[in-house]
Amino acid sequence: MTSNRRRHRLFVTRHTEYHLRADECVGVRDRETGQWVRNHAALRLRALRLPPLEHDHGWLGERIQFWGNQTDVITTPIVAVGRPARDCLDHYVSLTQAGTIGA
Repeated sequence: MTSNRRRHRLFVTRHTEYHLRADECVGVRDRETGQWVRNHAALRLRALRLPPLEHDHGWLGERIQFWGNQTDVITTPIVAVGRPARDCLDHYVSLTQAGTIGA
């Protein structure tokens, strides 16, 4: 039996894509413009509850609540769930913080 090593997931709302590594929000992208939102309140926050891997399809219509020390964020309902394209990983906030890419 092969273990699932997938760490990144994509949760899509009507206007926004939320990119997560495990339960941490590492990227937010505006669906209309395709631009990455570098100052979104959900970045670096952790989701309180997520579906188990391989059961993402049951999450449609649900909302994600992100929790942090200073703020909480609740998304609008999820309309799609998937795996982000490999080129998205280059835009994640963790790489911005490390100085690998420009903010």
